[in-house]
Amino acid sequence: MKGAEAVLRKSSLLGKPVVVKERITKKYRVRKLDDRLRRERTRSEARILNKAKTAGVLCPTVLEVEEFAITLSFIAGRRPKMSRKQAEEAGKMLASLHGADIIHGDYTPANLLLDGKRMFVIDFGLGFISNDIEDKAVDVFTMLRAISEKDAFIKGYGSYSKAEKVLKRLKDVEKRVRYAF
Repeated sequence: MKGAEAVLRKSSLLGKPVVVKERITKKYRVRKLDDRLRRERTRSEARILNKAKTAGVLCPTVLEVEEFAITLSFIAGRRPKMSRKQAEEAGKMLASLHGADIIHGDYTPANLLLDGKRMFVIDFGLGFISNDIEDKAVDVFTMLRAISEKDAFIKGYGSYSKAEKVLKRLKDVEKRVRYAF
């Protein structure tokens, strides 16, 4: 599977299925800059995944980090349909991420996987660490634009101690984006 930033391939490690995420070269960038950006983003994503796990969020386990690639545990799952219950769970998961100051950067149903009854967050490639309320509001906004069960998601997100501040800022984000199209 090829995305804008990386190629994913299924592999095995010690007889177990894994996913290798390799950041691809961007030909339009100066080679030295491209190498530095890919190296930094690879390491950053690995650190964020570990921090998310520590925060109690279900996500792939980092098994190996190379210069431009991360080997992750394989999660056999499917995208959630985002029922009311799933939306609330997704809100709780984002609340946990934000409680650890993790900004996902692309928090949508496309980056969630259901493995039986458990929901996992995947693809932290655009993620970063921030305690800025604005960054958290943009994360919430991204999910709300992608789902119909907005109230359930907000209910789940309410478990974040600063949810009220984030949701207040969300209104400002919505106003700005409305005029961007």
